Amino acid sequence: MDEPSSTVCAVAGVWSDIPGLLCPEERASFESAVVIALRAVEGAESAEAGRRAAAGLASLFTRRPEVADRFLAELAELAAEDEGGFSDDEAGPVVPGGVPYLRSLILTVLYATDRAAGRGAGTPRNAGSAQTGVSTTGGRPGSAFGGRRGPLVFGAARVGVPDDHRMGVLEKPARWSLRFRARPARDVLVGDVTALSREAFVERARTWAGTGAEREAAGAKDVLVFVHGYHVGFEDALTRTAQIVYDLQFPGLAVLYSWPSRGSVLSYTHDENNARWTVPHFREFLRVVRAAAGTGQVHIVAHSMGCRVVADALADPGHEPGPAPEAPLGQVVFAAPDIDAEVFRDLAPAFVPRARGCTLYASSNDKALALSRRLAGYPRAGQSGSGMLLVDGVDTVDASDLDTGLSGHSYIGDNSSILSDLYALVRHGHPPAERFGLNAVTRAGSVYWRFPARRG
Repeated sequence: MDEPSSTVCAVAGVWSDIPGLLCPEERASFESAVVIALRAVEGAESAEAGRRAAAGLASLFTRRPEVADRFLAELAELAAEDEGGFSDDEAGPVVPGGVPYLRSLILTVLYATDRAAGRGAGTPRNAGSAQTGVSTTGGRPGSAFGGRRGPLVFGAARVGVPDDHRMGVLEKPARWSLRFRARPARDVLVGDVTALSREAFVERARTWAGTGAEREAAGAKDVLVFVHGYHVGFEDALTRTAQIVYDLQFPGLAVLYSWPSRGSVLSYTHDENNARWTVPHFREFLRVVRAAAGTGQVHIVAHSMGCRVVADALADPGHEPGPAPEAPLGQVVFAAPDIDAEVFRDLAPAFVPRARGCTLYASSNDKALALSRRLAGYPRAGQSGSGMLLVDGVDTVDASDLDTGLSGHSYIGDNSSILSDLYALVRHGHPPAERFGLNAVTRAGSVYWRFPARRG
């Protein structure tokens, strides 16, 4: 991290402590001076100007004994964190699913992606051609892959989840609270991103699915694949995968499939085209994972536009592998699916028999799908209400009466009731009638399930 960035992050780290360090009269003038200095850092037009502005900002703290020690300690902590990602030497004993580190639990998430390698410092070396051996990132993991198309490549990432993580919350920095830098002790944080050859990826998956005392628990050999939706970058997809796996206490292997979403609100058409383009790669990836998983089940949780990828791939599996054994598909979950409702209905007879169970979560409060419907001119499969989609072989769950957030679209990872329901479904395979908090509703001879409204 450069000097201006580390100085600003150190200021953010001590900001909440200032009221307890300075008297009210001094605090007002000090905070005003700090805000002016922060603006000078932000508005610097050259690296040298940025360093001068950062030095001026730092001097505001170092000249005052009341805050100097706290500020310098924050700088020292930032410098220590910059020495190099997550360290296995400091991690302590291995535990199932992760290792403890700096008041967080590090989870390993395997990934497959057909995003083009990024140009930032975090680009995995030889990420697009790692056919033998391993390569590791150095720098910002979020720059590893961008939103352009590339070859299908494989790898592994380490993601830290803080000890005080709350279910349904994806902890990350927020500018409004002067938190610019992620910290292992309080944020879901991506560490190393390592490119693997296909053979190394398969070996990692087979090792996880192998026998051993730590793999004897029920479901420990299973695989959970997460497929993200529109407007999602690679790093955000990794952190969401880790958060869901952590909240589900999933004992098996976590795998992210990341297609080339541009991660921009204004790139809907771009993402739509790439969600269609990626389907053959997802089929190929799924064959690799199922062959490597052995006797375990492969569960799939797809969100939003990612549901198009999964539905298209499962409806037309293409060329199946020969004698290599495949793990069965377990539960396939379509969460807030941004797919034409009638297209989903037409595809369902082809993909439903391929899985042990299919579930669709829908909501009438989903603003993102309401916009998608206006753009497409037709209802989305993830919208509920009077026209809610009911399909034979698919358990439809209406989440309209839950608090699904401002956009009403990301509830698969943000709502604790949904996560609890997903826990019973994926971890134990319970049908809707055996899951807590779902009420059966009959409409025109068909049954769907609904979360009850919360009472005032």
